[in-house]
Amino acid sequence: MSRTRRIYRTALQVKPGNVQDQKIKLESIGRGIFVSSQPSGADVFINGDKQSGQTPLTLPLAPGQYNLVLRLAGYEGYSSKIFVKDNIQTQLEAQLTEKSNVHVAWAQVQTTPKGAEILVDGEPTGQVTPARVQVSSGLHTLTLKLPNFQSAQRKMQATDGGTVSITETLKPRQ
Repeated sequence: MSRTRRIYRTALQVKPGNVQDQKIKLESIGRGIFVSSQPSGADVFINGDKQSGQTPLTLPLAPGQYNLVLRLAGYEGYSSKIFVKDNIQTQLEAQLTEKSNVHVAWAQVQTTPKGAEILVDGEPTGQVTPARVQVSSGLHTLTLKLPNFQSAQRKMQATDGGTVSITETLKPRQ
């Protein structure tokens, strides 16, 4: 944390036997920054240095530009450049974004013939082939249904950010 100081100098002429009073009014040069977050309790880093305390927090920073980072468990990191002005307290309200527990993957599904309804783990997706279907990462059962054709089921393992290609030729009902 940096603090700004200004040196004040004055000259007094005091005659022997006399008393001289001088009053000096000291005023803050930099008022710093007030950082708050929703939710509160985030650790605050200024130019990479962890500050003592968590949001909401007032930091007596000298005027200038700083890199601010907020970190709170379960939330995405927040990062911003801040500009602290002379004699004005800068205010920053950060809205933290909760980390997603759902990890997304995709299934690229094609059938011959086209137009089959796509179900993932028995739940309709509202999509028909050919389609790119969003799924959570993990093991899933994909079901393909088309009138006058036998339903087809395929197991698939989806990984974070990955795409699984599924191509199925549906058999006519007998």
